[in-house]
Amino acid sequence: MTYSNAKQIERLVQVSEMYYTQKYSQNQISEKLHIHRTEISRLLKKARQIGIVKITVAPPTSRINDDLANFMCKNFNLGQAIIVPTEENSDYQDDLESLSVYTNNLLNEFIKDNCVIGLSWGETIKKVIANFFLSKKVKNVSIVPLIGSPMGKLEISCQANHLVHQMCDKIPNSKLFSLDTPVFLNSEKFMHEILSTETNRNSVRLWEKVNIALVGIGSAKMVDNYNWRTFYKKEDGDEGIYKDSMVGDVLSQSFSIDGDEYREVYPNLVGASLSQLRKMNTVIGVAVGESKAEAIFGGLRANLFDILVTTDKVAKQIKKIHLSQM
Repeated sequence: MTYSNAKQIERLVQVSEMYYTQKYSQNQISEKLHIHRTEISRLLKKARQIGIVKITVAPPTSRINDDLANFMCKNFNLGQAIIVPTEENSDYQDDLESLSVYTNNLLNEFIKDNCVIGLSWGETIKKVIANFFLSKKVKNVSIVPLIGSPMGKLEISCQANHLVHQMCDKIPNSKLFSLDTPVFLNSEKFMHEILSTETNRNSVRLWEKVNIALVGIGSAKMVDNYNWRTFYKKEDGDEGIYKDSMVGDVLSQSFSIDGDEYREVYPNLVGASLSQLRKMNTVIGVAVGESKAEAIFGGLRANLFDILVTTDKVAKQIKKIHLSQM
């Protein structure tokens, strides 16, 4: 059977329309067209193979969330805002699970042959990668951490190197890069020495080629969590990166609610700078939790993201903050 033949193409379209659009069963199509039941199944399979039928799976949306997404794009220079619907009484873990589903769809849309994916760290990225699955075939994908490791401070499962390993396992034949260094080092000289190793040097160089950067958004309000507090604060009670009214951070570099970056330079931080992040092709910021609204707002004001994925609850809080400042 040659599918360049117009009559054969017409038959594939006819069967596909009856099955997918008119909702006939395969048995009903068989009776109406006088074609054997097994032939109907074969025709439907061939229609999918040659592209007559394209099946997509998309999460639900709503008019309210579409309006919120449009508001976010219009007011914060976003290319796209994905507003995840949540139940009224859902908790943080429920919302995190929902966000990971929507982010998975987005990643599958953007991941292509020869692309470079950069990952930050944290609970949100951990959940996204845990639930990630690739729905298409791609080749020559590289995955690189965008920041070093908070040695002894945060559990390994949240660290960038571990997340890169996890994602590589889910993308066949992808290339893994790593950063064998803590995120904060004692001296600038020591940092240059560590980054001179071949492994670290190759990873840092790859930052300039990142096509998709997937980053979490930290919040000053998270430091009530012991693990984050021991990482971001010093033993003497110093507020660390959250000095001077900073409300949030991306890649451990903080900013105010107005998007002003922390004035102090980070000479000993091993990670892509915010200026480097802005140059990456597509930066996807992901965050859950209404307590992060101010931090996300600050990140939006700092023009750190091309795409934001968050929940309807958080988007409503961000809208309130924006309107209160007008």
